[in-house]
Amino acid sequence: MTMESDDDLLRFLDRDEAEAVFRERRARADDDRPETRAARSPAISLMITQRQRGRLRDLGFTEDAIRSMTPAEAHERLRLDGREG
Repeated sequence: MTMESDDDLLRFLDRDEAEAVFRERRARADDDRPETRAARSPAISLMITQRQRGRLRDLGFTEDAIRSMTPAEAHERLRLDGREG
């Protein structure tokens, strides 16, 4: 068994530290990817589809009432959780 010099030991420890920093930075970069952000972000309702309008009519809402709803209000009334329903 050979004795490692202090310089060899420091290089070994620095390598482990560098790998740990790399893994941490990689995880942060993965968290910033659009698909990762979308998965953890609440859905934002952008429109009321024709299918949703039909369901709202089935629930008794008039065309005027549907027209005055925001997409978020319509989706709330339809109890949608970010998926098309």
